[in-house]
Amino acid sequence: MKVSVNWLKDYVYFDCSPDELAQKLTMVGLEIEESKPLTAQEFAALGGSGEQDDVIWDTKVTPNRGDWLSIIGTAREVGAVLNRAVRIPKVDVAQIGPEASELIKIRIDALDLCRRYAGVIIRGVKVGQSPGWLRDRIIASGMRPINNIVDVTNYVMFELGQPLHAFDYRLIRGPEIIVRRARVGEVLTTIDGEIRKLDSEMLVIADAERPVALAGIMGGADTEITDATTDVLIESANFDPVGIRKTSKRLAMSTESSYRFERGVDPGITDFAAWRAAQLIKEIAGGDVATGIVDVYPCRVESLSLTVRPQRVNSVLGTSIEPDVMVQILNSLAIETVLENGMLRCTVPTFRSDITREIDLIEEIGRLYGYDKLPQTMPSRSLQGKDSREGAFAERVRRILISCACQEVLTHSLVDSRYAELAGKQNEVIRVRNPLSEDLDSLRTSLAVNLLQVIARNQAREMENVSVFEIGKVFSWVKGEICEQRKIAGAMVGTMWRSGWSLPAEALTADFFWCKGLVESLMQSLYIGHVGFGRTNNPLLHPTRAAKVLANGREIGFVGEVAPQAIEFFDIKGRPCVFELDFEALMQAAPESVTYKPLPKYPALRRHIAVVVKDTTAYEEVLEVVSQAGGSILEEVCVLDLYKGPQIPSECKSLTLELVFRSPDRTLTDEEVNAVLSQVRKALSDTLGATFR
Repeated sequence: MKVSVNWLKDYVYFDCSPDELAQKLTMVGLEIEESKPLTAQEFAALGGSGEQDDVIWDTKVTPNRGDWLSIIGTAREVGAVLNRAVRIPKVDVAQIGPEASELIKIRIDALDLCRRYAGVIIRGVKVGQSPGWLRDRIIASGMRPINNIVDVTNYVMFELGQPLHAFDYRLIRGPEIIVRRARVGEVLTTIDGEIRKLDSEMLVIADAERPVALAGIMGGADTEITDATTDVLIESANFDPVGIRKTSKRLAMSTESSYRFERGVDPGITDFAAWRAAQLIKEIAGGDVATGIVDVYPCRVESLSLTVRPQRVNSVLGTSIEPDVMVQILNSLAIETVLENGMLRCTVPTFRSDITREIDLIEEIGRLYGYDKLPQTMPSRSLQGKDSREGAFAERVRRILISCACQEVLTHSLVDSRYAELAGKQNEVIRVRNPLSEDLDSLRTSLAVNLLQVIARNQAREMENVSVFEIGKVFSWVKGEICEQRKIAGAMVGTMWRSGWSLPAEALTADFFWCKGLVESLMQSLYIGHVGFGRTNNPLLHPTRAAKVLANGREIGFVGEVAPQAIEFFDIKGRPCVFELDFEALMQAAPESVTYKPLPKYPALRRHIAVVVKDTTAYEEVLEVVSQAGGSILEEVCVLDLYKGPQIPSECKSLTLELVFRSPDRTLTDEEVNAVLSQVRKALSDTLGATFR
């Protein structure tokens, strides 16, 4: 917010320089981002009086401190910092003629979006240019002067923090004001000349026949103040912050009014602000103020009463502040406080909606006492801690994947809902009610799909070789509830390493086996003993170059080349591969401690066998049979060759296996190994119907 130092002096006295005061305010939380002089000549060039210089502050207001979005709100903070009284303007308006309630009817239909609406009527005004002092105040606040009626409503908004709107009373049909939700198909031409299409979630101010304003954001062109206006209805209302923000975002409209309503406006000054505007309009534009105010306030907001324990204050802040000092600090912030029976009894004004409990008041005492005065003490106990089991495991996984030449990335949790369709999870997608854009309309259901987008963006910038991973959460509907799961995913494409040797390109390029090997390296480094792979049917993966990943017999994820439709969707070059593993399942499969064994003392004996099995038999089945039949002396089994050809039936395949035998306590003999090998052959024949070449 822009704050005029000259205007600020109307409400609180200070004799320090603007820069000194700005530093003091910044130290208590009201940050002055910029302090800029504005000369009389600059005022004149912008349409002001050109009578005096000024200093304009640009304050950074946190979202919970809507009370700072006004000159008086800033003056209260200055008064608290300097221990000075704040002068609130007195309002005394002469009223004449009929009751306002006879001239206008006001009804609130949407009580959840509007908790108070007040109207004051001034008749016989003369619309014209504002006096110089008023134009200066409007310019100093960052707006341009329009006319004396509109300028007064803006002046009061900047002064008190209560947005107002002025209607041409004679153009309101009924005459009646109805605060309601817009109807489907309604449109409103706002005072900026734009035609706004409304929906049933938007709050409008309507007369007996049509919408005349977009509540809390902008008025309508049909009832705006013009040079022909003689009678004015001043609107002062209190709207729901969430509703105003939703409408503002949906229509891409941000105004000084919506900015304040989104952060919370004090419901206790609705009527005061209307009378303040009526007073100034009568002084500047003439006219007669109708008797009374129409104030519809069905859900009254009362001041909050809280109790604060002085010992708790000092315990939290690490101070030894006297209770009397605490009382003085809180009273300086307009929080009425008395000390009773050793407790602070506080009445929180309605403009401080951010204060709801004891700790909030402790924070107020701390910041006004001075953060720089808080003592530096050693902790009363050791704060040395350690990472959680999940955090430590994530770090292990991170180090392993980085050692495998992968680079960690972080992708957005909000994605295009079409990503879920690519992953075959369109029934699980969680859509966002108010998406920032069409491309960010749902929560991600798969990390692997996000990583494909990373590859696509890198390739668009001529980075052809990519190997990345991410550890993060995915979200889905499970039995009607939102479920969060942590995943580990990786993606790669292109050449994985450079070689000075004349190796074929396919030996250096990422493919299914390269990605599968990376997963196996991860499992091996985590000391997961029983790792397997099986057939899978995953829409994201190629129909034949893909596998599910098993750990101790439990499915924990998938690995494979990306399906053609996903490659086409992201416009990726080459043959990208991905994997995605369940974080929790992987952590459970990994042992918490590892027992190391000494290097073997005795030599190993190796045997090769060529096993002929049906083409539909998976290698995992063969491996399981061999491992069980091999017993304790079978140390390792691996595939050396896969053959299909004229020497074997067309529906079969031949696997050449290498079996490594070793005993930890003696040298094995050929007879022992051959006996076990015979058991292996028999088990393969009996279980899988295998033959041997």
